[in-house]
Amino acid sequence: MTHGFTSVRQIVEQGYCVSCGLCTAFSNGAAQMGYTTSGQYRPDVEALTPEVEAKILTHCPGINVAGPWDVPLKQMHPIWGEVRTVCMGWSRDPDTRHRASAGGVMTALNRFALDSGQADFILQVAADGDDALHSNPVMIRNAEDLLTGSQSRYAPVAPLAAILDALDTGERFVVSLKPCDIAGVRNLQKTDARAREQIVFTQAMFCGTTPSRSETEAFFHRRNVRAKDLTDMRWRGHGCPGKTVGFLPGGIEVDGPYSELWTDKWKTQFRCKICPDAIALQADIATGDIWPGGMPKGETPGENAIISHTKRGDDILHQAINAGYLEVTDLTIDDVSDSQPHHVDLRRTFGTRVQATTDAGHNAPNFTDLNEHQLTHTLDADEKAATHAGTLRRVKAGQGDECVDFDGFS
Repeated sequence: MTHGFTSVRQIVEQGYCVSCGLCTAFSNGAAQMGYTTSGQYRPDVEALTPEVEAKILTHCPGINVAGPWDVPLKQMHPIWGEVRTVCMGWSRDPDTRHRASAGGVMTALNRFALDSGQADFILQVAADGDDALHSNPVMIRNAEDLLTGSQSRYAPVAPLAAILDALDTGERFVVSLKPCDIAGVRNLQKTDARAREQIVFTQAMFCGTTPSRSETEAFFHRRNVRAKDLTDMRWRGHGCPGKTVGFLPGGIEVDGPYSELWTDKWKTQFRCKICPDAIALQADIATGDIWPGGMPKGETPGENAIISHTKRGDDILHQAINAGYLEVTDLTIDDVSDSQPHHVDLRRTFGTRVQATTDAGHNAPNFTDLNEHQLTHTLDADEKAATHAGTLRRVKAGQGDECVDFDGFS
């Protein structure tokens, strides 16, 4: 069900697109991705056939997200879903722990999957060789490339543009992406047996939004550096969180505090403002920062909160721990909530945010089995009214209506 959506253009224009790239895969490249004038990454949907468009409407994670509350489970948390294991952990390889975004948990799990022979490759994203701020989907098959691609990339990317190519290999692989990308994979698994059989497990990080690339460009502009002149960059890592660093020809580096990226005004895509699952409820394993209060208070060696949501994810997690790829220590789910207050708030309010979006005249997304009603009931009248009014203001200001004028395709 798509609740009135009759075209992919509606998804883009109403701000529901998450730039996952699934429409590019389904259209065999006809829905080519490109940057809009607002710095977001969107598909050109003019050349879609009716058959392809219907398939996209059924699978698009921007408008179709199904949570884990569809069956009775024994360890269900109202915010965090099915919690099999919760712990704090980090890679036991010091180099991975230092260079990765936080504790290197996702990289360590991916390496374990490769080394143990359970997966032939990892589907994730890595830096574009010609554009330091851009990312591409990649199929990583060795430890060296895993480490190179281990850091967070706060930039638009279309990772599921490569999902059908990955399935066409006939090989087994891990999907290691954002929560909305995992939602797209889960939608595909409902209709494509290969996706059920070849994907060994899925993992995702708690997602803080997909910002426009214009914010990163502005970070370097303040340092009199043009983004197109950068040969490489990292948003964080080499510490936790580490600095934001850009690299120029001749070995020149420019840097600044990671916190500067988050204290400036980020232009995030509207869909992130109403996200029902930015914490990877559908992933087998979810990881995220574990900073008390939600912000770093200085540098740490690097550590991640880890939640296994499924039996498969729990098995992989404990196998990796027992094999020496991860070091873990005790953590409670309340500790996770304390470190992710913005995600707790978004989960509690997403139902009200979606309601305000539809009240403003936008089509209703197909968000189901996400504990919406129970969470909405935790809001008092003032919280609910303020959330509803704030979302209405954003939509009326145009933040729910993405610009579709393209600067040019890359």
